[in-house]
Amino acid sequence: MKIFGIAYVATLLSFLIIDSIWLGLVARNFYRDQLGSLMLPSPNFVVAAAFYLFFAAAIVILAVRPGLDAGSAIAAIGFGAVLGLAAYGTYDMSNLATLKGWPLTLSVVDMAWGTVLTGVASGCGYAAARYFS
Repeated sequence: MKIFGIAYVATLLSFLIIDSIWLGLVARNFYRDQLGSLMLPSPNFVVAAAFYLFFAAAIVILAVRPGLDAGSAIAAIGFGAVLGLAAYGTYDMSNLATLKGWPLTLSVVDMAWGTVLTGVASGCGYAAARYFS
């Protein structure tokens, strides 16, 4: 059980740090330009925390653990990438299908980002679990 606690903490921290850099520095203006008045002046941190805590658990269960079972970082990263594409794709494609004026460019970029971010976080969780176990 300790191994999954280690994987969870590493996954959560890597996901948070990398996503914070993306959202706060790299793509900050991109999201603001794409969303315009739909974007809140500041994030709802309680809701964001709930997402990060839940999604890190999903990454460990659906990507890191299968990677550990297979003894393969590539498997963990691959499963993570698929999970990220599915999760971010669900959000973005649903918005694209139901919201007037939802930008296609935003959906494409966000889905690509979710795929990469979740794959990398899965790899970090896998590496930490292997290193500290």
